[in-house]
Amino acid sequence: MATKKYDEDLKKMIVELYENKKPICEIKREYGIPEATLYRWIKEYGKIKR
Repeated sequence: MATKKYDEDLKKMIVELYENKKPICEIKREYGIPEATLYRWIKEYGKIKR
């Protein structure tokens, strides 16, 4: 299976949606991005550090 490549601007925009309280389940459904990928982007690009 081929790995999708995502633009860095898209990654940052999606992390911003998460940080503005958009639920992960909605982001996954809207953009078709795996949950593990979303959490990796949040870790890499997020302003809110856990």
